[in-house]
Amino acid sequence: MKPSIVNRIKSNWTLKRLGKVAMTVAFTLVIAIFLLAMLGTVVQAAGLVDDTVNVANEYSRYPLENYQLDFYVDNSWGWLPWNWSDGIGKQVMYGLYAITNFIWTISLYVSNATGYLVQEAYSLDFISATADSIGKNMQTLAGVSANGFSTEGFYVGFLLLLILVLGVYVAYTGLIKRETTKAIHAIMNFVLVFILSASFIAYAPDYIKKINDFSSDISLSLIHI
Repeated sequence: MKPSIVNRIKSNWTLKRLGKVAMTVAFTLVIAIFLLAMLGTVVQAAGLVDDTVNVANEYSRYPLENYQLDFYVDNSWGWLPWNWSDGIGKQVMYGLYAITNFIWTISLYVSNATGYLVQEAYSLDFISATADSIGKNMQTLAGVSANGFSTEGFYVGFLLLLILVLGVYVAYTGLIKRETTKAIHAIMNFVLVFILSASFIAYAPDYIKKINDFSSDISLSLIHI
């Protein structure tokens, strides 16, 4: 009998706890919809898309803010006590309309951004013009160029520290833990990563141009499909 009583108490406590959680979630959702309805604002990523107004094109004749869904809910006299139930329903309805408008706005900006990317795909030279500058900046920051290592840069500054850390790890793994194979693999991985990264940075301008040319060829192929 005792175990059954304990199980009943636990089950009742669990049901009460689930009920409280459900009520809290429902109350939070209602408050969120109410605040959204009261504020009535829509988040717009205006800086992420091309919002240039140009009457020569149909798609750019009006700004993006012009394409919003029109909706209206009559909330007059909703503050009266006998209209509270209808007022809550209208606020929820207004919140749903605002959410729908938000989704519409997101799709609008995504569509505009897609069109902008397609437009840029026809030029395909905006990276080539800055490839040399990007590569030289990478070489300056790393301290690595086609002529070798310079006296400044994070490669030169952190090389000794990385070698020290690697030496401590190899000594601990190989001498104390007796895992010689693991220590050798760590040394080989370090040397391989160092050589590959330094080689890429040393010839960064050429690699960036080749990557951009490859990307341009793929983009042109997709456009002609």
